[in-house]
Amino acid sequence: MVLLAPTTQSKVATEAGAEVETEGGRAVGSGGSDEVLALLRGDPGERPRFDPGLAGGLRAWLEDAASALVLARGENAPPLYLGPRRLFGASLDTAVSAHLSMECITSCLVRVLFRQLVTAGTVGDPLTDALAALRVDPWRQEVVTHISGCSSPARAALAESLANHVEHLRGLTPEFAPGWLPRTNDRVAIPLAGGRVVLHGVFDLLVGVPVTGVASLCAIGLTTGGSWDAARRALDYVVLLELLRSGTPPFRVALLHSGLGRVVVDDVVEAEVGAMVSQVAGRLYAMAASGE
Repeated sequence: MVLLAPTTQSKVATEAGAEVETEGGRAVGSGGSDEVLALLRGDPGERPRFDPGLAGGLRAWLEDAASALVLARGENAPPLYLGPRRLFGASLDTAVSAHLSMECITSCLVRVLFRQLVTAGTVGDPLTDALAALRVDPWRQEVVTHISGCSSPARAALAESLANHVEHLRGLTPEFAPGWLPRTNDRVAIPLAGGRVVLHGVFDLLVGVPVTGVASLCAIGLTTGGSWDAARRALDYVVLLELLRSGTPPFRVALLHSGLGRVVVDDVVEAEVGAMVSQVAGRLYAMAASGE
């Protein structure tokens, strides 16, 4: 794996085995989960501070947009729940239940195995372990039924694909000490317009101890395929939700690509959070104008 630093605020790691061309990038050494952990940790003395009024100002912007959408939908309309797929048409990773393609099924299974790897530190037979976890999840029984009905060659291909994803995740996923408080599948919901519009999203992994007034969390997203840009936008979206929830966003985010064995680590800056708010507000106004 080659570790790259394309800018002072962005670091890239890959298991491709050769240098990866990135704009302004340079190779800085071989990497692994330990180096990914070091990138996530950074220098504790240089954690950014965000304007304490930032969250309130951004929420007010979104409240105006949500109010316009509520007015357009009518007072009797039910609450509208908006995640990254509904807002942006995000990657297949956020739309597992949309249709049971093999890509979506793989995404669902890999996410289960990622959570197991983080919490238990090990994965046995990937397909067996993933199915065992899904059998106790009432929201994923359709996936279990579909896999049970697959032919032997299809199950073998799926098992081989999962083994490849897990191998990459083993190489990239750090072992977090208990003090990092790793929590997987962390759900965030932000009600707007009196709860008539609810923005929601999920962190695949959130680590760190919340500290008032200081950005102290790291957010890790996982993508198994599809558009890298869409996956990153979905991660930026939940970063915004965390800012609205706690008053401070994560100070650093990482996006893991389990299919390629690639991870990108970036600092969170106010300008990027503001850009995401602009996108969300613009989408709410567009939905109001179109009658969605």
